[in-house]
Amino acid sequence: MTPHDRIDRTPDGTHGTHGTTRRTAADGLRRGALLLAAGLTVLAVAASPGPTGPTPDPVLHLASTLAPDGYWLVGTDGGVFAYGAAGFHGSAGGLRLDAPVVGMAGTPDSAGYWLVASDGGVFAYGDASFHGSAGGLRLDAPVVGMAATPDGGGYWLVAADGGVFAYGSAGFHGSAGGLRLDAPVVGMAAAPDGGGYWLVAADGGVFAYGSAGFHGSAAGRTGSGSVVDLTPTPDGSGYWVADSAGGVLALGAAVSFGSAAGTRLAGPIVGMAPSRTPAVDPQDYALDGDARTALLPGTSSPIDLRITNPNPVPITVVSNSTTVSTGTVACDPSDFAMVHELGTPVEVPPRSTRSLSQLGVPQDDWPTVAMVETASDQDACQDLVLTLHYQGEAIG
Repeated sequence: MTPHDRIDRTPDGTHGTHGTTRRTAADGLRRGALLLAAGLTVLAVAASPGPTGPTPDPVLHLASTLAPDGYWLVGTDGGVFAYGAAGFHGSAGGLRLDAPVVGMAGTPDSAGYWLVASDGGVFAYGDASFHGSAGGLRLDAPVVGMAATPDGGGYWLVAADGGVFAYGSAGFHGSAGGLRLDAPVVGMAAAPDGGGYWLVAADGGVFAYGSAGFHGSAAGRTGSGSVVDLTPTPDGSGYWVADSAGGVLALGAAVSFGSAAGTRLAGPIVGMAPSRTPAVDPQDYALDGDARTALLPGTSSPIDLRITNPNPVPITVVSNSTTVSTGTVACDPSDFAMVHELGTPVEVPPRSTRSLSQLGVPQDDWPTVAMVETASDQDACQDLVLTLHYQGEAIG
């Protein structure tokens, strides 16, 4: 192609298709004493009032329910506070504890939960069954967290030195107890199939055991705060790591949707847990859009994506993928590539169509298509009208 040849856009914009691909994703963080990233994470701010009432002081940990917008908070005194769809099933708040409570986990049906103290003592409430504890053991390091098996038949406890204790149906798949750690372990998460678990240290180091896949470490990649927790994607293909300053790092197939880093917080972030906001059916929204400029070999153009939301409530588009077709075998689609896809969650008002520019999304976060400059003859791509096909995921 000569420098003056170009690829033209379609006069009426490139074609968009309904999204059919669903990925684990999240809304942007909503500011408040509890920072909610819908579909992904609830971040608890220590010693702050909750949205519907008081919280334990200090807040130590949280766990979420199967229903959207339901979660429990637990304090170091064992007091439990239930919000949204979460039911209250009892607490250790009135007990004289030998050690402070350091974690909790909900049962599969959300009708109960376990609490664990730093001495390894376990407290079961609701339909949570007691499967044993480390309360009578002489520990080399205090327990710092727990995770339940997906079937609710067991749980793991983890200590600050990386030691793991398995109870009930929970299998032992290894531990970091014999390793020389650069920073103490601060939490753990169960693999979706129950066949393994992840441990995370305060410096962001991640340790994977059993069926839990290693998708990278957050060591040296977090902000000003120390790492406090890890939450896996539902299929275990990635995980998010949160730090005390509100930063959230996405690793593996986990999608990044922002963080509270840089936000003035009432207290440090102390943990995160899934918030299961339902996905929007692909037939209930549409994506389309065209490139802003014509393409030449070696150049790229942002796409001002348009989103149609016919629903009576807002939706948040959290990811998209774009493919290119040329309509001719002479110009191969491989001559074109997506530089990147939508880089931030986008909330669309009910019964409306909005472009990214109308929604104030920075152009750096727009999908971007490029024409690859190759050593081959690309004359067949001159004056060609491309078609861009979109898939996406939305929650709401």
